[in-house]
Amino acid sequence: MAKIHDSLTELVGNTPLVRLHGYEKKLGLKAHILAKVEYFNPIGSIKDRIVLRIIEDAEREGKIKPGVTTLIEYTSGNTGIAVSAIGAMKGYKVQIYLQEGVSQERLQVMKAFGANVQKISEVPELQEELKATNNDFVAATNILKQHIRDRQTAGDSIFFVDQMINPLNPTAHHDTTGVEIWEQTGGDLAAVVSAVGTGGTIRGISDYIKAQSKDVKVIAVEPALDAGALTGIHNFTEVPNERVPITLRDTSGVYDEVLSATVKPSFEAARTVAKTDGVLVGNSSGAALWGATEIAKRPEFEGKNIVVVFPDTGLRYLSTDLFKN
Repeated sequence: MAKIHDSLTELVGNTPLVRLHGYEKKLGLKAHILAKVEYFNPIGSIKDRIVLRIIEDAEREGKIKPGVTTLIEYTSGNTGIAVSAIGAMKGYKVQIYLQEGVSQERLQVMKAFGANVQKISEVPELQEELKATNNDFVAATNILKQHIRDRQTAGDSIFFVDQMINPLNPTAHHDTTGVEIWEQTGGDLAAVVSAVGTGGTIRGISDYIKAQSKDVKVIAVEPALDAGALTGIHNFTEVPNERVPITLRDTSGVYDEVLSATVKPSFEAARTVAKTDGVLVGNSSGAALWGATEIAKRPEFEGKNIVVVFPDTGLRYLSTDLFKN
């Protein structure tokens, strides 16, 4: 019987969980590292999940209308790509404000989907705040919101996806990513490791997994304060509260441990798994894999399953230093 999909949106989610046998062998690990490979989403990253949920909920509530509303987002790349692609599928105009330092591939992909892309360095209203916070995307989002409110007051029909505070961000991961991880492992799960960007992924997964078993450890990976090359990952410890992603300002019960990733071992992990298992991922995945490796070295995890979240594909980083070794 023929199976024809009406849209790529029908293919979001249900990504594979893959054991990294080659990586485990090369590093002599005795735990099992299972990668949640999110580049199997149709637009290539974990952000497909949250963008689809946010847009379709807004449609059901009558907040947006194809051909009338412009979708706006501020992003380090993957969310902007998902908004651009899903917006194109559904007939929306898209305006993306792009964080500094992202790869050229991401910029080009968004434009290919028809989005209007503007780097935040080109938005005068954001310059003072960015200089004061070393290009911090949480702080810049707060300024951008006022810019958007001013446009709405002037009568523009726009909708800010706003992954930073939209509660549907963690909800999407609670309802899909967390469920999938639990079902794919059959509940045989010792730990989940995820890098932290907006905080939605780790919050949503943790809320679901810990409701099934409080014995599962959830490990959050943030960049070291000087690890600026780890784009798409955000600090949430040792920074002012207003710069912490809102989903992690109340962290009770969300994670059990925080690991601080530096550039060299994170890049090395991404390079290694490409050669051992043919899995090509980006720098945030490399940071998460480094974290999972550190956990896997501990005796108490021998023979147990550790899930690591790989948010996107390494194909979006070929112009960066990630694979230049």
